Amino acid sequence: MRGIFHGGVTRHQEMGVWSAEQGVPQAVRGRAVSQTGWGSRVQLQQAEVGAKGTSVPQLWLCGGSGELPPVYQRYVVGGVEPRLIRRHGCTVGVAYHDEFSEYCLLTGVLPPDLTASREAQTTAVFEGIEDALSDAGMTFANVARTWLYMDRILDWYDPFNRARDAFFRSRAVYDGLVPASTGIGSANLCGSAITACAIAVKPRVPGAVTVEAVPSPLQCAALEYGSSFSRAVEIGTPECRTLMVSGTASIEPGGATAYVDDVPRQIQLTMDVVEAILVSRGMGWRDATRAVMYLKKAAYMTEWRAWLRAHRLEGLPLITVEADVCRDDLLVELEVDAVKRA
Repeated sequence: MRGIFHGGVTRHQEMGVWSAEQGVPQAVRGRAVSQTGWGSRVQLQQAEVGAKGTSVPQLWLCGGSGELPPVYQRYVVGGVEPRLIRRHGCTVGVAYHDEFSEYCLLTGVLPPDLTASREAQTTAVFEGIEDALSDAGMTFANVARTWLYMDRILDWYDPFNRARDAFFRSRAVYDGLVPASTGIGSANLCGSAITACAIAVKPRVPGAVTVEAVPSPLQCAALEYGSSFSRAVEIGTPECRTLMVSGTASIEPGGATAYVDDVPRQIQLTMDVVEAILVSRGMGWRDATRAVMYLKKAAYMTEWRAWLRAHRLEGLPLITVEADVCRDDLLVELEVDAVKRA
């Protein structure tokens, strides 16, 4: 857990393992403004976690075999009083500001009609993000990053992409910043086909804040093979730079899956790609503040732990989740946040 102070606000990210008996630990050193957790459906039901956000926006995702321990992550701020954003009887986000920018963090945005088609639910979730942002005086143009959690992702990833593309075209997203993103296969306790989280930023000081897409030195742009997200997005202020690396997998420069059926080599390429993005911004693993590794099967944990030991990265601020990746032949996916002082 690494705390960051800038713009008069402290912020840090907590993550770890929790148990059904003891529950999720209480937040420390500030107020939790977003909380996400993973576990099998049985683990979540035994823990009696809430399906929707209350005083803290939250999202509980389920799936997997239950062989991995349940995990959580939360974003905590201090020195500021966030304003809750509520929709449909649920707290879906918070708005707050520091010296340089307005921020809006959305957690667990759901479609209003769970009986609608999966494509219609996708459109409704993006519209829900847009609607919630209006409480913070923002539009979708201010979104820097999204997380999109889809039940049975492999059954409908192409229709999802078509729905996202149509929304992006209707809002002229391609004319501005295309957000960084993670799209991963996780069900949710509410039973929707899709749910989402997002971070949006609106500068308060003209010229003092930058929000820019960052390319991947070892991969082509995802847009080149029809997936609408930036490889990474960096938020720069006079005090620090925050890099948010999208969900990254074993994909060749041209967009094809590399090392089919080879878990160790997919892990290695994934880590090489992420490290290259970090290095391109003058950062390294030491600057990481949060990482999530998604494993298609819990059995891949052996290879993942071996890689971390071999590269002396056991201390990486990391949680590991069992979840489907967006292609059947992709076995792992990693996302990372990193911060560098100016």
